[in-house]
Amino acid sequence: MARPKQIVKRIEVEIAARRRTCKFTRNDIAKGALCLVVFDGPRDRKTYCVEVGRLMIQNARKRLVELERELGLVQS
Repeated sequence: MARPKQIVKRIEVEIAARRRTCKFTRNDIAKGALCLVVFDGPRDRKTYCVEVGRLMIQNARKRLVELERELGLVQS
């Protein structure tokens, strides 16, 4: 049997080695600060500040729970 497909993209928490910019807010992310990095392809990566990353994770968690409920895996 084939391995099930991964539904979550490659996402990592990194320490900025240089100044970066949050893709959502356009705010600066200082060198040495934590940031969330989403890899959309081999050369396509987007960086988000901690506040935006936290919201993205909360939204993803809610959506995954919704999907589990729809599949009947979680009781309301």
